[in-house]
Amino acid sequence: MSVILSKELLRKSIHLAGMLILVIYYFTDRFTVLFWLVPLVFVTLQLEWMRLSGSFRYPAVLLRPSEEHRVAGYVYSITAACIVIALFPKTIAITALTMAVLGDFSSGIAGAMWGKKADVRQMRLPIKPVPILLVMLLVSFFTGYLAAHAPGLAPLPVYSVALGALGATLADGVPWQIRGRVLDDNLTIPLVSAVLMLVSTGF
Repeated sequence: MSVILSKELLRKSIHLAGMLILVIYYFTDRFTVLFWLVPLVFVTLQLEWMRLSGSFRYPAVLLRPSEEHRVAGYVYSITAACIVIALFPKTIAITALTMAVLGDFSSGIAGAMWGKKADVRQMRLPIKPVPILLVMLLVSFFTGYLAAHAPGLAPLPVYSVALGALGATLADGVPWQIRGRVLDDNLTIPLVSAVLMLVSTGF
């Protein structure tokens, strides 16, 4: 197993902890989750400010080189979870976050196996290779479908899940920018996916 793949597996395994938020939300309600999730967002922001100011360091293996001097992906993941849970219906929120966690996990592993060619920052056209996009799309759709039809949730139509998976794939594969600043895909994947599913259901 290559060093790149080993590091990516470790980083993405930590990101899988985001599934804990989904499990808690599934068995409880919006207020209960946000009651502890909102303070957690502020704690992570404080920790990240301390890290970037040099007060302490995480083990290097937990961060990509590009995250050494910018906000790390886990902060965006927790923040996105908070936003999506607060703004969207329960089924859509759980489905979008499932795509963000499991789809992005699969895409990251596929990218590590593909090699440096998958790094969009090094490409003339900033789009991930088609095989990685297909992995993201298929995993997002199938895991999203299972999430959207979990017992006790109001099920989403197949076309809504498909549109959400497409949005997640586009957010993962193409860097989104605002005024020249690239948005972290840990933030854009669940947000774009949730918006498209909400629109497709007619609100």
